[in-house]
Amino acid sequence: MKVIVVSSSVFLDSDANLNDTLNFLERKVNFVELVCDGNINIMEQKNVDISYNYNLNYTIHCPLTDISLSSYRENVRKFSISYVEDILKISDKVNAKLIVLHPGHNLFKYDYDKSLNSLIKSLNNLNNLQNEYGIKITIENMPSYDMFMFRSPIDEIISNLGDLGITFDIGHSFLNNNIDEFLNKDVINKISHIHIHDNNGEYDEHLCIGDGKIDFKKYMDKLKNIDCITMIEMQNNNVETIDKCISNLKKL
Repeated sequence: MKVIVVSSSVFLDSDANLNDTLNFLERKVNFVELVCDGNINIMEQKNVDISYNYNLNYTIHCPLTDISLSSYRENVRKFSISYVEDILKISDKVNAKLIVLHPGHNLFKYDYDKSLNSLIKSLNNLNNLQNEYGIKITIENMPSYDMFMFRSPIDEIISNLGDLGITFDIGHSFLNNNIDEFLNKDVINKISHIHIHDNNGEYDEHLCIGDGKIDFKKYMDKLKNIDCITMIEMQNNNVETIDKCISNLKKL
C-alpha cells in the first residue's frame, strides 16, 4: 500500500459543503475520494471549481443510486454506461487517478443470469471507455446483501474484467467471508484500489480500523504489497475518529 486516502463520504448529508470538507481533509491527507451524491456532489460544476483550490489528489466514487451496470433492461444499462462517461469527463477535469463503480444489482433469482450477462457486456464497454479516456476504472466488490452483484470473485466476472481493476473492499469481503478468495494469486493482481474499514461481521458499519472484528494483521502482509491506493471509508461516522483510523492504518 503506497498512498492513504480518506473518503469525503464521511461528510455526506451533513451541513458541510465541499469547501468545508476539503479544508478539513487537506489537513489530514494528500489524497481524497470525491463522491457523486448529496451536498458534495463532484458532478456539479461549482464543486469542480472548488476542487481546484486545494493541493490534493483525487479519486472519484460513482453515484450510489440511479445507475446499474447489471440491468438487463438495455436502456437502463446504456444510460449507466453513458453516465460513467460523464464521470470520466469530470475525472479528467479534476485529474482523478481512478474511478470506483458499483457493479449493479439484481432483485430476483430468476433474473440473475440476465443481470450477469448484462454486467459482462458492461465490462466490455468500460474497457473501451478506459482506453479512450486513459483513467483507471475499477469495480467494487459488494457487501452480503442478496441483491448485489459481485459479492465474491466469481470467474465469470474476473475473467471478463480485461484491463479494468478491482476496488477491493475488505469490510464487504469480511461480511461475505471471502477475504482469502480475493487475496489469492489469481485475483490479487487485479486489485488496483482498496477500501479499508471495519465491522462486526453482521452489517456494513464502516467502523474505524480496529473497532470491529476484522483481523487486519492476518492480511496485512498481502495488502501492503499491493501497489495501489488505499482509502479509509467511514461513511456517516463521527469525523473525530478519522485521526484514530489513519493512525491505526499506519501502525499496521
